[in-house]
Amino acid sequence: MDQKTGYGHGYGHHEHGCEGMGNGGMKKSHHHCPVCGMPHGMEGPGPMKAGGRHHLAQKAVKKLLLEKMKAKIDERWGDKLDEIAQELVDMAEEKMKLKKEMWNRKKAVKEHMRAILTEEPEEEE
Repeated sequence: MDQKTGYGHGYGHHEHGCEGMGNGGMKKSHHHCPVCGMPHGMEGPGPMKAGGRHHLAQKAVKKLLLEKMKAKIDERWGDKLDEIAQELVDMAEEKMKLKKEMWNRKKAVKEHMRAILTEEPEEEE
């Protein structure tokens, strides 16, 4: 129970007076909570509801900042990053070659073992 307002403030809206009774159940009403100041009683804003445009603008600003940061990093460190990327690509190609070589060797050993096991034993006289 909040001493200042007289409302309990928990996670449920009804716990601090944000919902009223209606038709035997809880009735949601859109208003700002006197305890936390946040709007209660509605689902989060969609892209076309009030506040949704603000969210879209924030996403656009983040995307623009990300692109600007990428350009600045490329301008300052582009050559060194290209060199590092080439090293990583070369290492990945070498790894794939080694994997293929090991797979071929494993396949050859399996075939050789199969040939040994399918041979007919020679009978001694």
